[in-house]
Amino acid sequence: MDKKMMVLLVAVLLVAFAGVALADSLTDALNAQNQTLTVEGNAFIKAAQAGAGTIPATFTSVFEAFDPGYCGSDMFSANLSWISTTLVALMALAFAIALVYMLGELMQMPGLIAIAKDESVQMLYTILRVVFIFGVLFAAQTWFTLRITGSTDPVYSITSPDPLNPGGPPTIIDAAMAFCRSIIVEMITNYSNLVMYNMVINTVYSSTMWFGITWRTMYSFNLGPVLKPLIDIIGMALQYLGLGLGEWMFHLLVLCMIKKWTWTLFIPLAIFLRALPQTRTAGEALFAITFALALIYPFMFLVTYETHKLMKGNLVDSSQALQSFVQKSGILKVAGSMLIIVFLAAGVFFPFFLGSGLNIALEMVKSSVYYVVILSLLLPFINIFVTLTAAREFAKFFNVDVSFMSFIKVI
Repeated sequence: MDKKMMVLLVAVLLVAFAGVALADSLTDALNAQNQTLTVEGNAFIKAAQAGAGTIPATFTSVFEAFDPGYCGSDMFSANLSWISTTLVALMALAFAIALVYMLGELMQMPGLIAIAKDESVQMLYTILRVVFIFGVLFAAQTWFTLRITGSTDPVYSITSPDPLNPGGPPTIIDAAMAFCRSIIVEMITNYSNLVMYNMVINTVYSSTMWFGITWRTMYSFNLGPVLKPLIDIIGMALQYLGLGLGEWMFHLLVLCMIKKWTWTLFIPLAIFLRALPQTRTAGEALFAITFALALIYPFMFLVTYETHKLMKGNLVDSSQALQSFVQKSGILKVAGSMLIIVFLAAGVFFPFFLGSGLNIALEMVKSSVYYVVILSLLLPFINIFVTLTAAREFAKFFNVDVSFMSFIKVI
């Protein structure tokens, strides 16, 4: 064997060993990434940060950036701060009616006295509405607490994030928010693995292979035209998966607003709107939509969660699939001349890629389609439709015809 062949053989071996080291480092990076996503994702689902009572100033993990912060005290807890604003609104309304009545008696104005008496009756109806909403929500929460007692489900077994009620059972909204956080974790995991797979495919896509002895008799080729459709599909899946992730962050924010402002803003505002004859219909509509958002909307998320648990078994584990593909394919364990040899040995590489790599890509894209179309489009639309329908029927229960279906056109 002459010296040139020896130098060429040594160079090929060095390149191959460098590729093996690169593949091992990539495998370790995948393992570290999946472990980090698992640990931080579980902590995010349990809402460990929310118990602090304030919005964090700095983030120690990527998931804490999606945390809406402290969402207020739990409903029906011993701390009455969640209903104190509603009680103050009722007391203020009673005080205003008493002032009108005393002014009518003082000035001998029967009209003011009649108005005070009429508004007293309307205030009684308002109190009945508040008591009805409170009773239904309390009964629903009691039933939910009894149903989840002793459950090991990661969504139902979380503890209350209220610092004044630590370790207590979660409310329906707490469980719905935990489900939203779990979906965010799953979508981020699928997104990150799809990005890693995209990096591997783009490595092959952008590589130009040279074959020949001298530059005069050298041939070049690459797999760009062949892999272009796959690259486009993966890119489109990443874009829509990002949109779906933003939508679920918005769901988490809306649930947090419902928990924080139901009894401290929406119901007091509905009380004041209903106190005036000119805005009484608006007050009835606000009562109806608030009741539906506080009960039906989070409950529909739990229905979605049960549906997701049934359908999730049809999806592949993207982390395990990608790790297996990188380890078994050897696509990053060869480089330079060794990669040329593998590409030329089409009977070995391409059947494996078409049989394994392409299937993995299609499975991960199928998971992305499930998260985007089913979980981010179809089921949320059903949730909103059922919530608005329940709000309309609740308004009819109090002899008020209010249509919320126009919101469907906006959505």
